Amino acid sequence: MRRYAFPMVQTFQLVAPRAKKMSADRANLGEMLFNGSARGLVRLLAVPVRPQNPPETASSTLAQAQNSRLTATAAQMASHGAAKDMGGTDGHFVIDRPVSFSTLPPEVCRLIFACIQRIDDVICLGLANRYFWSMGRERMHDYYMSFLGELANENIVCVGEDVKPGDYPPGLFSAQELDVLGQREGGIPDDWDSDWDDEAYLKVPFTLYHFTFLSISTMVEDVCLFNKSLALLGHFSLLGISKDPAFNCTCLEMRVEEATYFPQDQQWILRNLTTKQLVRSEAIVLKPEFIHGPNISVLGFGEVVMSRIRWSTSSYTNMSATVDVSRGVWAGHRFDITTLARHQDEINEVGWSDVSDEVAREIAVIWESEYGADWRETVCEDWYTKFGRSLRPVS
Repeated sequence: MRRYAFPMVQTFQLVAPRAKKMSADRANLGEMLFNGSARGLVRLLAVPVRPQNPPETASSTLAQAQNSRLTATAAQMASHGAAKDMGGTDGHFVIDRPVSFSTLPPEVCRLIFACIQRIDDVICLGLANRYFWSMGRERMHDYYMSFLGELANENIVCVGEDVKPGDYPPGLFSAQELDVLGQREGGIPDDWDSDWDDEAYLKVPFTLYHFTFLSISTMVEDVCLFNKSLALLGHFSLLGISKDPAFNCTCLEMRVEEATYFPQDQQWILRNLTTKQLVRSEAIVLKPEFIHGPNISVLGFGEVVMSRIRWSTSSYTNMSATVDVSRGVWAGHRFDITTLARHQDEINEVGWSDVSDEVAREIAVIWESEYGADWRETVCEDWYTKFGRSLRPVS
């Protein structure tokens, strides 16, 4: 894939070939593993947890009760053939009072909220009353949660640019799909110099690295939820809505961050959904205080995944590892990061295996090869030097 005649360290990039999605980061493998950028994988793989709604107020509870009574009354009238008594014809009944949005059944209101595309419109409608806000809040959380876990349950691989045609991780594509890919031809890389003149490059055989081209895959959006929610609040301030008492009562709920959906009071695990294997956070963390929900300071789930999903034909990297780090045993597999409680609730644990200790030993070999026997103390001190003694995760 490279156009240079002299040897260079190959770069790697995270891609979900089947979903045709990719991350923006492109670097050599050592940088990805040791400079903290692998932590970005957590946001892509962690399945958000919906926050619990605050206790319902008396007014919203009353509105719900009124709506429920209206729905029950209408159903009862229909079931007893009350249409004639209300002047209905042709088997239909008529309600002798105007029907407003507020009197619609909750299920219908939720459908209306779900059809609203713009999040600011959702918020504005939700501010009409507390009952609507209970639905607007749900829709708001749906919106922000959609930016998290975008690659969860997708086949992912960190592919090197030196991968050869026909070299794909086992099981990533079917035999028929591999035949089709073998007949494809590649294109020009997105970062190719504008003065290129090698037309023959258009005819090169297709490789796994071609999935990192913008002509094939879309870039996963890197969103800071905190900044996005602040921008929305600023938008309302410009509209003058910030003076609305309803807005003042709910604006704190509109200010969200990743931690809003990644509770730190629960235990999180990394799951390989392809092989039914899991990794516990406490088995890989260097210090217990480094755990912040799915985010783990210094060395965490992101580094674990990245160290096992790389794939290239060439083993030439800029790392000192004594093991071959270019053929990951998890390359092309599906993953997610979820709470242990949800894992236990969702699936029958029969067939699942805990590989935490195996992964911890493998991580130790790679990091010791890079930093020496005292690698744990070294990487912790490097972290403190870069970010201070704060234990908060750094995005």
